[in-house]
Amino acid sequence: MRWIIIFSSAILLVCLASSSASAGRIFGDIKLDGKPVAAGLAVKIALAPPVSAPGAKSQPASAAVDTTVTDKFGSYKLTVKEAGKCILTLVYERQALTLEVFSYKEATRYDLIIEKKDGKLSLRRK
Repeated sequence: MRWIIIFSSAILLVCLASSSASAGRIFGDIKLDGKPVAAGLAVKIALAPPVSAPGAKSQPASAAVDTTVTDKFGSYKLTVKEAGKCILTLVYERQALTLEVFSYKEATRYDLIIEKKDGKLSLRRK
C-alpha cells in the first residue's frame, strides 16, 4: 500500500514538472531616449497567426497569451507555453506598437527601444 502512494506521488510530480518545462519566458527592458519607460506600461504577447497559402483568407490574430505591465525600471516578464513566432504588443501614448519575437523553451531576453521619427513611434530590439 505504501509503494502505491509513493509511486502515484512520483508520477504526479513528473507530470507537473514536465508541463511547466515546455513554457518559455520572454523578458527584458524597454527604453525611450536612453531612459527606462515609466512604470505601468501595458505589454502583451500573443501567438502569431499561422501563415496562410497565397490567395487564401488571412487568419485572425490570436488572443493574448500573457499580459503584464512594466516596473519602475522599465522591465517586463511574460510567459509563453508554446515555442514559436509571437507578436509582442505594447501601448505607448495610446498607440499600439508591435514587434515579432520568438519564444523558445529557454528564457529569451528582448531589450526594446521605442523610437520617435517624424512624429511616428516605432518599436525595435536593442
